[in-house]
Amino acid sequence: MEGDEPGTTRRSMLMRALLLAGGAVGLSAASADARPFVYKPGKATRVTFHGRNWELNAPDKLAGQLPARGERMTMYGELLDRAGGKKIGEFYGAHVSTLSPFGQTPFAAGALEMHTFNLVDGTIVGMGSHWDGAGTYAIVGGTGRYNGIRGSYAGTQRPLQLRGDGTAEFVLDLIA
Repeated sequence: MEGDEPGTTRRSMLMRALLLAGGAVGLSAASADARPFVYKPGKATRVTFHGRNWELNAPDKLAGQLPARGERMTMYGELLDRAGGKKIGEFYGAHVSTLSPFGQTPFAAGALEMHTFNLVDGTIVGMGSHWDGAGTYAIVGGTGRYNGIRGSYAGTQRPLQLRGDGTAEFVLDLIA
């Protein structure tokens, strides 16, 4: 037949087309199912991420050793849809210890942090401070489906290196 490659029949071409279409539908369904939560631009959304395998690393520190003022550390962990649930992303953060020079007050910051929540359909970036593992953070932007996002969130981190159980929890209030 005109336009056909040698050995290619109309039936085999149709079968390939059907396989490709089926694969595309399967991939689309898989990526939609992997979305961590339903987020509709224009509506406020509250979502909770749970973390596991939470680690805090500094080049010159042993596990359990607290950082000194000015020291930098990195953090990372896996994000889950619920405690003990399905993995929906990964978390990465940068930590600079401040150890509030004014003592533990309602305004004190033990550290300044920048967070990146890597999700299947984009990232959410936040910044803020915390004291003793619990803090509040501003959502400063996002990519992909979260482009233009803003809001705030509270987080608690319990890294293994500081004698925690390796878990975390973040409650985000997202505004488009």
